[in-house]
Amino acid sequence: MNKLHIQYGTAILAAPLFVLLYNSIFAHQAFDVDLLHFDTKSLFSLIVFYPVVEELAFRGVIQKYIATKTKQYPSLFYLTVANILTSVLFVAMHFVHHTPLWAMLVFVPSLIFGYFKEQYGHVGASIFLHMFYNACSLFLIL
Repeated sequence: MNKLHIQYGTAILAAPLFVLLYNSIFAHQAFDVDLLHFDTKSLFSLIVFYPVVEELAFRGVIQKYIATKTKQYPSLFYLTVANILTSVLFVAMHFVHHTPLWAMLVFVPSLIFGYFKEQYGHVGASIFLHMFYNACSLFLIL
């Protein structure tokens, strides 16, 4: 089996573990559950629409552009400068609608999404991961 596919499977398995770890460490923190609406449109937006739009914008456009400007810089533990900077922007965007703690916690998944976008050479892998992470977040937190 390809090493990259094993890493991708590990990233998928990490989604529920990441959410459960968040719950156990930060159980006293208020999650913005009140912002969620449990209708079909909201669930579709959270699990499908937002991940597709965010990944196309952040990994497909922003990370790709930053990569062209920073390719001369070395990677840090397999993470490129483009991935790190894109993830910082991704976190900043999440401050708009989420608590500061929750916004900062999207940094690690964002790095994972960016890593697989670079490894596979397209955003499909990061879109699927983002969808899966959002689904896990929704169903394991509630």
